[in-house]
Amino acid sequence: MDELTIKVRTLREMYGYSQEAIAYQLGISQAAYCKRESGKTRFTFECIQKLAEVYQLPMTELISRTAQELALQALTKRHASAA
Repeated sequence: MDELTIKVRTLREMYGYSQEAIAYQLGISQAAYCKRESGKTRFTFECIQKLAEVYQLPMTELISRTAQELALQALTKRHASAA
């Protein structure tokens, strides 16, 4: 599994989204999304762009930050919105 798939799975889990919900946002089937998230197929550029939009991140952050940094950012956003 490459770093991007780890990041995408981490974000999805941190935000509490199902694979089906993210697949819908990307305009693909849940099975196709599952293959991407598990590393069996690669994310396209368009999918990466849409994922960045879903998580309200610049695409460069999604690509360059570590999974831990993205998880911390997601946790901080959730905490701030709950306050």
